[in-house]
Amino acid sequence: MIKRTLNFLLENSAFLIIGALLGLAWANIDHESYEHLLELPLFVNNLIGVPHDGHKIITLHFLVNDIFMAFFFAIAGKEIWEATLPGGPLHNPKRAAVPIVAAVGGMVGPALIYLYGAHLIGEYETLANGWAIPCATDIAFSYMIARIVFGAAHPAISFLLLLAI
Repeated sequence: MIKRTLNFLLENSAFLIIGALLGLAWANIDHESYEHLLELPLFVNNLIGVPHDGHKIITLHFLVNDIFMAFFFAIAGKEIWEATLPGGPLHNPKRAAVPIVAAVGGMVGPALIYLYGAHLIGEYETLANGWAIPCATDIAFSYMIARIVFGAAHPAISFLLLLAI
């Protein structure tokens, strides 16, 4: 049942597209109510969450960023692991080297361009901490589009996941 549910969620990306479009529209129309929903306390506990008044709370923002994304990257990591097993498209170290080098270039290049841009506009001290922003990848959307374009078993999927992670 879990496998069937995961397959349904991965193969039917309409929820991801609709959710992204609604979120973008809402955040741009009424930013304050959007932020209020993201930071609304869902659960109060002392184990995990965002520190708040001496205890920890779980907000929607925390739930998505720190819990759901961990599960998503675990699934992506599983896909990469399977691709590196014998018979997988990345089993050969020479074939695996290309996405690894591309991933490093995809992180270092945008970070250096960002830092150079911050230096050019004279705000390096203020903006330097934002270097990681252009390095972020939208792996969920990339994974969804690649599965639609290439199919679930195509070697490009493994390349994309290794590149993104």
